[in-house]
Amino acid sequence: MNPRYLPSLIAVLVVLAATGALALALWLQFAMDYTPCSLCIYQRLANLAVLVIVVMGLFWTGAAQRGLWLLASAYALAGAGLAGWQWHLTAVATHRVERCAAVNLLPGEHSFGSWGKDFASALSGHGSCAAAGARTLAGWPITHWSLVFFLICAVLLWIAQWLAGRLGKL
Repeated sequence: MNPRYLPSLIAVLVVLAATGALALALWLQFAMDYTPCSLCIYQRLANLAVLVIVVMGLFWTGAAQRGLWLLASAYALAGAGLAGWQWHLTAVATHRVERCAAVNLLPGEHSFGSWGKDFASALSGHGSCAAAGARTLAGWPITHWSLVFFLICAVLLWIAQWLAGRLGKL
């Protein structure tokens, strides 16, 4: 394998992980009836931003590509911050199940036809952030999974952009 492809291979790995994480979040919501909170929705948006920006970076080269991957890593860190805050809320507020501020990013759900309700609900959260963060997956709270996912994405993107810069100078 040509070492010049390694940064792009790492970026593709991040794209696959972000796609899998988004699919998992939607599966938990629609198949397992996990009600997302507003922080869950904002983490989905951070995940979507990482996904879109990394894919954009795959079509660019040089400093533009590295800049896009750094921008995507900033969104990954924002997602990690949101997951960390939700982890904190879960730790201090599990005995008080209060609702977070509701978020509804697509209020015009009827304009999407028969899939409108599901599509709009994928980007609306109204559950308790503490209760949502306390839910587990494979024995570990979802907030922990989310935090680790975002941090790994950020580190992988830093490595990819660093390698792209180093290999570009050879």
